[in-house]
Amino acid sequence: MRRPTSLTIAALTLLAVSVGSFAGVSARTQERESMRADLAGRWELNVQLSENAQQKVDRMQSSQGHGPGRHFGGLFGRLFGGGDMEEARRMVLNAPQSFTVTQTGDRIVLTSSNGRSRTLTANGRKEKIDGRDVVTKWDGQRLVSETSLGDAKVTEMYERSPNAPQLILTTRMDMRGHGVSVRRVYDAAGAR
Repeated sequence: MRRPTSLTIAALTLLAVSVGSFAGVSARTQERESMRADLAGRWELNVQLSENAQQKVDRMQSSQGHGPGRHFGGLFGRLFGGGDMEEARRMVLNAPQSFTVTQTGDRIVLTSSNGRSRTLTANGRKEKIDGRDVVTKWDGQRLVSETSLGDAKVTEMYERSPNAPQLILTTRMDMRGHGVSVRRVYDAAGAR
């Protein structure tokens, strides 16, 4: 019988350490995924518990010396150009009445009641969604998705309510030192 050489022993040691490292990574990944909130389900907007986006935007415009209105002139008109303004307006003001979330690992699919869907990958890496740079990641129990819109950043935060079968969606827009945040509450379908 041949005696193992030092090269063979080194190779076996490296293999054992590698297998142990991969097992540790897998265990950490499983632990991290089990700590994430389960956002899956069908969600319906609870208007009574949600903030009024139009009032918040009007208040922000008024505080900047621009009159309130149902348009995005004034401050928003100067800060955004064309398509960026419309996209920011849509993201802040137009909340879906209902939507469905499916969740598989780091892949989250949001499907609105009109059938439009958006797939997010919660890995902290930049990806293109509808021509925009989007970074999505988990922050503890909260899913955070940041969309770049020219000089603005729109952040959407999804989290489960600890007290009720509800999903909280907070949309925050930051641009050139100004910002507005709108909190919306969604009830699990059939829970009302």
